[in-house]
Amino acid sequence: MKVKLPLYNMLIADDIDGEEEVDYVALVEYPAIQRNFLAFNDTDEFESYADYPDGVKGNARSVLEYAEKNGWGSCGTPVGKQRANQLASGEAISLETIKRMYSYLSRHEADLNSSKSYGDGCGKLMYDAWGGKAALGWSRNKLRQLGELGDGQSSDLKFAIQDEEQRIVTGPLMIADLPIYRKDEDGEYYVMFSAEEIKKIVQRFFKKGYQGKVNIEHGKPIEDVYMYESYIVDREKGVMPPKGFEDISNGSWFGSYKVDNDKIWHEVKAGTFKGFSIEGMFKYQKSQHTITEEEVMMEKVINILSQIEH
Repeated sequence: MKVKLPLYNMLIADDIDGEEEVDYVALVEYPAIQRNFLAFNDTDEFESYADYPDGVKGNARSVLEYAEKNGWGSCGTPVGKQRANQLASGEAISLETIKRMYSYLSRHEADLNSSKSYGDGCGKLMYDAWGGKAALGWSRNKLRQLGELGDGQSSDLKFAIQDEEQRIVTGPLMIADLPIYRKDEDGEYYVMFSAEEIKKIVQRFFKKGYQGKVNIEHGKPIEDVYMYESYIVDREKGVMPPKGFEDISNGSWFGSYKVDNDKIWHEVKAGTFKGFSIEGMFKYQKSQHTITEEEVMMEKVINILSQIEH
């Protein structure tokens, strides 16, 4: 029997002077949203690739055509649906996205045994949303070609730092509609921020002038690290996520921080800090949706793998 865990939607008051807010951004080793930031400088370039075969595009288009006529039902996540649109249009994808594509397709290949058609469960529908078997072969070959994957080896997700340093880190601060696993004295559960709530949080963050409020692992505040760039992903308005984060959902909040603190920048380069974590006070509302124990176990596996240094 699958154990279902509660999901809570995190909220702030509509009144901009309310006490609920994000007042600090922390530099952390293991971001709860499981996405590292990029650290880059004047000479950094992040490659993207659009040389995947027509079979990949065809599989994604077939999924979109089916979904347009029949809907998605209970299948898929915003990431999977975004991936289908991306591949169907032949859009270039980053190396990190190729790694996630290969990881997903490798793990879910067995789903095809129990799902023979798009209407037969979610297995084949979501598998083809990621490009299907054509994408599995292409992503595997592309990673080997780039020296990112050997036989039986997992690919390493790291950012690159060159010589002429700008001392800038960029990445997601909040991802819209992403269930985040939590375990405390109240038990196990998930929390999630909607795009609407993230927008209110960001507005309040800037109105109160919190751009320079940064700390380490939700502890000691630090100086000479400050936000200089911020935006919310909105593809309809042409506000796109940076390369390496193409799968991020609309409504997600990205930020860039300038690191003038010598000690902190040294630790960023050493890999001590890999991402952002927001800190604040929120209200919460229990959702009608629940998360199964199987999904919890997958979350734990992802957390463990994200901590392994290859």
